[in-house]
Amino acid sequence: MYARIALGNVRRSIKDFGIYFLTLVLGVAVYYAFNSVTQQSAVLSLSGGMSTIVRELGAIIRAVSVFVAVLLTFLVLFGNRFLIRRRKREFAIYLTLGMDRRHVSGIVAMESLVVGAGALVVGLAVGVLLSQALLYATARLFNTHVTGFGLMFSSQACVYTVVSFAIIFLVVGVLNVLEVSRFRLIDLMNADRKAEKSLVRNLLLSVTLFVVSLVLIGVAYHELRVNGMYVIDWRFNLATALVTVGTFLLFFSVSGFLLRLGQSARGFYLHGLNMFTLRQLSSRVNSAWVSISIVCAALFLAITSTCGGFALVSSINQSVSDITHYDVSVAMYPQAIDDASASVETTQDASGSEMEKLLKASVPDWDSLVADSARIDLYTDSSMRLNLAALRGNTDVEVPDSFAKYTNSLGKVPIHVTSLSQYNATLALRGEEPATLKPDEALVTTDMTNMVGFWQRVAVKSDGFDFLGTTMRLRARRTGMEYSNAVNTSVGTIVVPDGVLESKRAQLEPFSNYLNVKARDSRAEARLYKEVARAHQPGLLFEANSKSSAKEEAVGLTAIIGYLALYIGFVLFVSCAAILAIQQLSDVAESAPRYRVLFDLGAERGMVNHAILMQIATYFLFPLVVALAHSYVALGVLGSVINTLGVLDFLRPLGITMAIVLVLYGGYFLLTYGMARGVLGEKARRRE
Repeated sequence: MYARIALGNVRRSIKDFGIYFLTLVLGVAVYYAFNSVTQQSAVLSLSGGMSTIVRELGAIIRAVSVFVAVLLTFLVLFGNRFLIRRRKREFAIYLTLGMDRRHVSGIVAMESLVVGAGALVVGLAVGVLLSQALLYATARLFNTHVTGFGLMFSSQACVYTVVSFAIIFLVVGVLNVLEVSRFRLIDLMNADRKAEKSLVRNLLLSVTLFVVSLVLIGVAYHELRVNGMYVIDWRFNLATALVTVGTFLLFFSVSGFLLRLGQSARGFYLHGLNMFTLRQLSSRVNSAWVSISIVCAALFLAITSTCGGFALVSSINQSVSDITHYDVSVAMYPQAIDDASASVETTQDASGSEMEKLLKASVPDWDSLVADSARIDLYTDSSMRLNLAALRGNTDVEVPDSFAKYTNSLGKVPIHVTSLSQYNATLALRGEEPATLKPDEALVTTDMTNMVGFWQRVAVKSDGFDFLGTTMRLRARRTGMEYSNAVNTSVGTIVVPDGVLESKRAQLEPFSNYLNVKARDSRAEARLYKEVARAHQPGLLFEANSKSSAKEEAVGLTAIIGYLALYIGFVLFVSCAAILAIQQLSDVAESAPRYRVLFDLGAERGMVNHAILMQIATYFLFPLVVALAHSYVALGVLGSVINTLGVLDFLRPLGITMAIVLVLYGGYFLLTYGMARGVLGEKARRRE
């Protein structure tokens, strides 16, 4: 009998379960789809390294899924509390008819089981389809293809999803039973008569708290923009604390403040049902300011993680494209050894040319694998006379903030030196025209994108600089210059004529030596990379980076960042929208008598629909607008950090994020409004 009652309740309350059911379906689908990534390598044509990356990605996603499961537990619990709250009078009738609390709790548990099981089945079906989209996205990301046809089903992800949600429903079911068992009949009968208490009533207090909240948020923005995110120190923690407290105070005070502000605009306040809408909204925010603040914080995390993650992916891809000019790049380091009989070529005194010879001797098939090569030897001034401050001189050109905050003194930033002949050989390997310098000229280069413009401005304004006792005129390269397949290794490197470098050689010491190689073909590149990695000479260390390995690492990193950004962002967006939707539907249901009075007083259906639209729209938009403001500042600061790695373009990531907001957040808003209209329509029909 109780099972029939539970099934009947689910069928009759399908509209009440709609938002809750949809959220569960989306949660299950996304949970399954992302956890199926691990088994995608079975149907993708991936190399051993790529397969390892996919497995690592799957392990990271499973770890993040623990956080997602906890978040979904709170979301399911919140939705269940909404449903229970709406049905208190129904439970009172059960108790009045002689049903004990144990049976009422059993009915609630069976209803949750039915809805959960249905959501699990539908969610898995949707998840299988969604996993196919992820499969082809992964194939495109790894530049490969899917082997065979048909739907990919991950039994491992299915078991993981079923077990996770079974635990979620078990925990929520136990908590629901405990809540129902504490109900008293008198409280259930009078549930609809309890008035909500406003937390802020005094106008002066409301305005004061509102102003204080804006000041705190403004100070936090200033601290974050000035100090940035280069170092997570007390200033960053202070900014985080201020913006958090300010956000909570903002929502705590805003209801009373806006209500009084609306009342002061008599024309607006008395127009249509604005008076009713403002009071409803004020009452709702007053009672739910904590949850709205948390939703705002979650939206901020969703927007920042999604947009920032995709922007970082774009920056990494651009950086890898910029630095992979050489098929193989070998860094050669001399190391001291204990063997006194070792030759001079294998000790710390080994020159770049000697190390190059030893490297080639360590790779027997060097000539058959290599089409061309160029060595670059970088030197530094041990006395630190060649530094960023000295090269900038008195030009007063400002160093980019994204770099200046790394150091306390520009005089401590070294400038490297190389010869014109080696520079031109490297340019030839890159397919670029050689450079020419007069005897008194030096060319400054950098592989940091944000420093290129700085050096160009310095070169225009500079009257010359002291190169270890010789005055030289400064020129600047118009684009970045990478001397190896590595990211951002040089703030500035000056290229000088060979004769000038030789005359100052005694005042310089070796800094690093690179041998950049153009392989004969892709197979030769892969083989050469392996041979160099195995190469060994006493007292020498060879570190190789190939174009293919750099791109492979970049693909793995972008896959991890991109998938996590999408996974976390999707779950947070759905959770926030579901919480707001459930709150608004609960408010509409509890305020049914008030809407009935509006109909009794002659309010037209259109006016009431417009009032509920304004209320829901404001409720959805307010935390979103505040979250967007926080995200704007945070992404701007994050962008200055990422700019040190390469060019950062927020336009496309922002478009993707806004599309997600529009589809998920906007979809929940429209669904909430439609369901609220349905509730009001039922009340209007009953009145008629």
